[in-house]
Formats: sequence, C-alpha cells, structure tokens
Amino acid sequence: MRSEIPVRAVFALLVSLAAVGGPAVAPATAAPEDCFGDGRDLDVGTEGPTIDLSVYTSLFSNLGGEGAFGISAVGSTGEVEVISLRTGVVFAGVGDPGEFLADPFSRFAIAFDYRLSLPMLAAAPGDDTYEQSESPVEGVPEAECSVD
Repeated sequence: MRSEIPVRAVFALLVSLAAVGGPAVAPATAAPEDCFGDGRDLDVGTEGPTIDLSVYTSLFSNLGGEGAFGISAVGSTGEVEVISLRTGVVFAGVGDPGEFLADPFSRFAIAFDYRLSLPMLAAAPGDDTYEQSESPVEGVPEAECSVD
C-alpha cells in the first residue's frame, strides 16, 4: 500500500505540470533519445497506473562535447497514456573556443514537449488531448530536436 502513495503523488505532479500552458500546438516529432541521448530508466508502478521516467545526464558525463540534462516522463492508466512530458537543457558542445568564451550560453537550448489526454472527459472524438511544444522559457532558444 505504501508504494501507491508516491505513484499518485508523482502522477498528480505531472498532471499539474501539464495543465500549465497556452494554446495547443503540434507535438515535436523527435523521440526523447534524439534530444537527450541515452538515459537511465525508472519505472514507477507495475500494474494499473504507471509512470515511466527517463533521466538524462550526458551534460555532466561528456564535458565539453554535446550533451543534455533532462527528463522524459509518461504516465498511463495501464491502458491509456494520460500524460507525457519531455523537458531539459541541450548543450551543442563548446564549438569554437573564441565564440564560446564570448557567449557561453549561446550553445544551450531548451527542449520541451508535453501532452495531456483525458479521454474520459471528451465531449467528441479528438477533444481529449492537449499538446504543447513551445518552450515556457523566454529568451532561450528552443532545441532543434524539439521543433517540428
């Protein structure tokens, strides 16, 4: 019984994160691996509601080269994917040392996509999904892997 409480808490957190945003837009076509590389998987729950998390930390293990720091999370009821969130920072590598020293933050970009689907509340087919891939951070470029 104790394991159900954290699953519900994490699921509620993901749902509340997905509720933030503006108008619906088309989702990014790239898989999380295309943005972040290989990650560490963490599955919460085995039956019924589950959350599949992947944590990406190549930014710290590939110093100076391309890397990322982010998460990918998918929450489902066991049969229906309810929410998915992919967010993180993508680093394009140092590149030209002179340009990097002049503006080190120019090599960073944000990857952000989420989708909330509540088929039990749909009034008509297709009314059950909200998708957002526009970064919620102003002034930071969006990663190419996060753009359609």
